[in-house]
Amino acid sequence: MRNLAAIAALSALTISLGACTPEQRMSHKTPGSYTSTETSTDDSGTTTVKESTTVVTIDENGNRREAVTSNVTSDPKGLMNKTTTRKTKHINQNKK
Repeated sequence: MRNLAAIAALSALTISLGACTPEQRMSHKTPGSYTSTETSTDDSGTTTVKESTTVVTIDENGNRREAVTSNVTSDPKGLMNKTTTRKTKHINQNKK
């Protein structure tokens, strides 16, 4: 019975963390550079790789800035049909 409760708690945690975007998971980190990679393959054989890099800086006034760069590569089954999309998002948070 303990194992069932532990598995249920772990499953709930995994589902809740998986629902967050990289931007949400990276918020409120200390200054520095963070990288994450997510890979998935659907039923038709298309592999999708999402690589996110977040750079967090804090200026002399205590204002926080996060630059999130995401590369999404989609590779459908077959040859010569891979596509990559690059997107950068800047998040500024002023000191309160």
